[in-house]
Amino acid sequence: MSYPDWFTQTAKPNFEKHLAHLAGQDDLSFLQLGVFTGDASVWLADNILTGKYNLLIDVDTWQGSDEPAHRSIDFSDVYKTYLEKVKKYRTVESFVMPTIDFFMQWDGKTMEDFIYIDADHTTAGVLVDAELSWRCLKSGGIMAFDDYTWTHESGDPRLAPKDGIDLFLHRHDGEYEVLEVNTQYWIKKK
Repeated sequence: MSYPDWFTQTAKPNFEKHLAHLAGQDDLSFLQLGVFTGDASVWLADNILTGKYNLLIDVDTWQGSDEPAHRSIDFSDVYKTYLEKVKKYRTVESFVMPTIDFFMQWDGKTMEDFIYIDADHTTAGVLVDAELSWRCLKSGGIMAFDDYTWTHESGDPRLAPKDGIDLFLHRHDGEYEVLEVNTQYWIKKK
């Protein structure tokens, strides 16, 4: 089955611009919340996480959400597609669970160089993911939010990421540098 490549359509230019300086470095740790078919995972493994002892942790329920684009998708097949794409990469480790469950079991030993937030698109979901991720991000690490300008078909702002991202940014004002704002929001932790 063929699935949309939302990574290439919207995120890839930002990944190229803001992560290229990390390419080939050793001992990098990346966290991706929300994975879909793994297009970003493959790109990161092929282009950035090419040094030694690198790790990309992918977290997703692979159940989709209440969004129009997800309603006709077989997410068990999406997960199989993801597994097929990443099976050759030793740098990729996946967790099939809600992000909050992942953070409840996280041991706190690894600090992340990059965190990509693209899981629960509700205001509350994005805010929780951002707050729980922030404590895991190294000083100088990069955090990126996908779907900053995306809106739910209902028009209800509580069902879209922007207000949650904005609230997180307000709460942490002065703790980060803005790198990019377009359909995504990229920041660097001070």
